[in-house]
Parts: sequence; structure tokens; C-alpha cells
Amino acid sequence: MASNEEVALKKFDLKVKEIMEPSPVTIPDQATITQAASVMKKQDSSCVLVESKGKIVGVLTEQDITRRVAAKGSPPGKTRVKSAMTSPIVVIPPEARIEEALRVMITNKVRRLPVVDEKGLAGLVSVVDIAKALAEKAGYTTSLIQAMAKESLPPSGIYV
Repeated sequence: MASNEEVALKKFDLKVKEIMEPSPVTIPDQATITQAASVMKKQDSSCVLVESKGKIVGVLTEQDITRRVAAKGSPPGKTRVKSAMTSPIVVIPPEARIEEALRVMITNKVRRLPVVDEKGLAGLVSVVDIAKALAEKAGYTTSLIQAMAKESLPPSGIYV
């Protein structure tokens, strides 16, 4: 039996291919963390997909850099992306519905999924992409969503 959340999501009838980033940022697995961070900054991206021999083999996020490089005192100019990336990766097909993408993200405790079809990498979908799409479908305007995203608010919780 479907949960209330699944029933609510199905009414939006969205597929991953409709909301994914079609041109995700990629970097070779032998690149350094410094190179990856530079690419991430230039592309205004919080992650890069890691390639080896023409295939996506991992995901490197800002959190990976913080926890696996900076917190350990590893030199970012000498540390290879391969040693800090999250791998193996979990992928999703472009035809999958967004509720399936969310289920895969929750089950695997990830926020981003490379989208792969029979030809290879087709895109990248994140929990933020899904949230934005659902908000737009629910009637929130893009300008409202952008204003909320740019708003400088405390991280979370109750403040006294």
C-alpha cells in the first residue's frame, strides 16, 4: 500500500528527466582536491561527478572535502579526488518518477543521484531539484523560491 507521501507525490507526476541538471560538472579521478574545488567554485556547484576511463565512478561533494580532506589535515594540492570521493555511486534512470528518486536517496543516505541511460551519463538530480520542482508545481512562484533560497537565515532550530 502506498504511503500518504507517495500518493501526494504521484499527483505531481514528474519524472527525473524533467527536473535533472542535464550537464553536470565532471572531473577526472586523478585530479587534486584543489583542482576539484576550483572547478566547483567556477561552476557554482556543490559537487562534481568523478570520471575514470569514460565512466562515472564517484561523486565528490563539499562535505566530502570537509570531512575526508580538511578535517584530516590532508594537503588538498596533493590529495587526489579518487581518495575523497563517495563511491560506489547509486544511479537512477531518467524515466524514473521523482518519488523513486527520493526513495533511493533516503535508502542510500545521499542527496544527489547521477542520472544514467543506455548511452551513459544523462544528468544529475538532487534533493534540491526535487524540492524546487514540487514547490513550483504546488503553485509557488520561482521568484519566491529564489528569494527564500537567498534569504540569510540562521541554520535551523529554535532561538531564544
